[in-house]
Amino acid sequence: MAIVEAASCGLQVVSTRVGGIPEVLPEDFIILREPSVKSLCDGLEKAIDQLRTGKLPSPEAIHNTVKTFYTWRDVAERTERVYDRVANETVLPMNERLERLVSHCGVVTGSIFALFVVACFLILMFLRWHSPDSLIDIAVDATGPDGAWSHQYGCNRSRKKMPNANSENSLK
Repeated sequence: MAIVEAASCGLQVVSTRVGGIPEVLPEDFIILREPSVKSLCDGLEKAIDQLRTGKLPSPEAIHNTVKTFYTWRDVAERTERVYDRVANETVLPMNERLERLVSHCGVVTGSIFALFVVACFLILMFLRWHSPDSLIDIAVDATGPDGAWSHQYGCNRSRKKMPNANSENSLK
């Protein structure tokens, strides 16, 4: 999102070629480099050179192009699809997870990973014993028509008059 916002502001973006970054913007709006200090410095020097020589598109042109790529509604819908897909996945029991580790990673590596998973699970169980779930505050669902925000601010989203810190009511 930071890359899209920077480009939307008309800035030349310099980034690394990792984690899906190359797919975010067209090549003329982003300078991609390898994830090293020297490579990123070279990318910054290239961006400065392009700015000095006038080879960069205008900020307005970049903004007008980038705003057609993404909308907040589109980003929210894609994010919601990912969350829905993850929420609908079945959670495997621990023994099946360990078996899958060994079968997918090989006997030696899978066994080491499985041992690490068991150690992490035991640490988690200790922490749950030390700080039980019943002692942890549950977040309130503040969204929707029956949410806490609706009750606090009303349906028309206007804030209720809150007493001023200097008023007589706050001193009583």
